[in-house]
Amino acid sequence: MTEWEIFAQARALHDAGDCDGALTLISKARPELERIRGHVACLQASCHERKGNRALALRLLENEIAAGTTNFWVYYQIGGLYEATGRQDAAMAAFRQAHGLQGWPESAAHGYVLSHDYFSPNIPVWKQWFADTITATPIACLEIGSWQGISSAWLLDRVVAPRGGSLTCIDTFEGSSEHQSWLHTLDMSVEDFFDHNIAATGHADLCRKLKGRSQSVMLQMMNEHFDFIYIDGAHEARYVIQDALLCWRVLRPGGYLLFDDLDFRFPEHPEQDTAKAIDAFLAWFSDELSVVERGRQLLVRKLAGD
Repeated sequence: MTEWEIFAQARALHDAGDCDGALTLISKARPELERIRGHVACLQASCHERKGNRALALRLLENEIAAGTTNFWVYYQIGGLYEATGRQDAAMAAFRQAHGLQGWPESAAHGYVLSHDYFSPNIPVWKQWFADTITATPIACLEIGSWQGISSAWLLDRVVAPRGGSLTCIDTFEGSSEHQSWLHTLDMSVEDFFDHNIAATGHADLCRKLKGRSQSVMLQMMNEHFDFIYIDGAHEARYVIQDALLCWRVLRPGGYLLFDDLDFRFPEHPEQDTAKAIDAFLAWFSDELSVVERGRQLLVRKLAGD
């Protein structure tokens, strides 16, 4: 087996809840896994964290960093662990390093601040999409759900400012349902994080912030038009489908609509799983769109003439 086949087996054991089995397999195959040691360290760390040994998980990742790793996932994962242990400055430093490894040095240079990094794993595919597929110039962008403004800052840095155009951000800045149990522990409000990051881009004049529930705010925007719309607000299906229907009305023919978190689940209310709304939308509007790419995110293009 190749190293990636071994890794896939270990990951499958981890995902099935058999962390001891995953760790045993990694231990037995250690020499074969040397070329992908950063990925392996991340998987080991996740296993140990699940087993309740966060200190060992941190030590494994810190050892990789000390050895000079340039693996994005090591910095991304350790940032999450630092945040979970209350080491916010270390978390931000790790997240900024992760951003730099994804080709976004502005994060560190501009001093963006964040408590949780939900965005940076998307950077490689976003870079490709905006280079090869979403090419409108100038470009009018709309973001439903901006959280702390990290995806917004990337759009301003890498798309809107270089091409000319604008970014509209709609958010309650109260967090989604899955954030409520820990939101009060943050040192800053979600809106303060957002405002800081947008100002730090140096392109705040290109960004319009609209505060409120997207399902209400959007009703006042039916005469506007956008080339790219990103739906990443409340994840419950009932809200996602409303956002999708409203956004479809203001998306220009030939424009692109991007859904986030297809894999988001509500264990207590499975009828609200995000994908249920997205799949319904795809079925209802199948003759008006083409699917560009489907993974954890879904990018669709509105067909010209609709």
